[in-house]
Amino acid sequence: MAKQDSGQFVRLWIQHQNDLLRAIAPLVGSVNDAQDVLQETALALWRKFDKYDQRQPFLPWAKQFAKYEVLMYHRRRQRYTFLSEQLIDALAERQKEAETIGENHRRVLADCMNHLRDSDQRLLRLRYAEPGTTIQQIAEATGQTANALYKTLQRIRRQLLLCIERKLAYPEG
Repeated sequence: MAKQDSGQFVRLWIQHQNDLLRAIAPLVGSVNDAQDVLQETALALWRKFDKYDQRQPFLPWAKQFAKYEVLMYHRRRQRYTFLSEQLIDALAERQKEAETIGENHRRVLADCMNHLRDSDQRLLRLRYAEPGTTIQQIAEATGQTANALYKTLQRIRRQLLLCIERKLAYPEG
């Protein structure tokens, strides 16, 4: 593997290894076993990285290797014999569907946030993007009382909820 490819692999691996671990863990039953399967997945990905089409997303490609390594894990251990290949495929597909739903919800939330006034977006960033920031600190920074800020945030959250529900109920509208 070329030096530039190995650097790209390391960047992609670091970015996605936790996602892969979350995909593997429910299929093997223990965190320690999941970490072992994750390491086997890393080795397989490393060996085949020259076949990776960098125009495609890395995570779905890597999950195919992880699924195969989960199958090999069960064959080697001959544990959980009730986990057939079809069941593992079904579990992996269900997980993929859940991720797709989550991605769709994040897109809808982002779209709804873009429809908020700039001042409302700023308040949400102050409240949720800065861990540890208190309502009192935000109130002082914005020149509002804490009570007024609570009410404003409640109004913004209600707006977002209505927008999200509408967009999920009527995706085209």
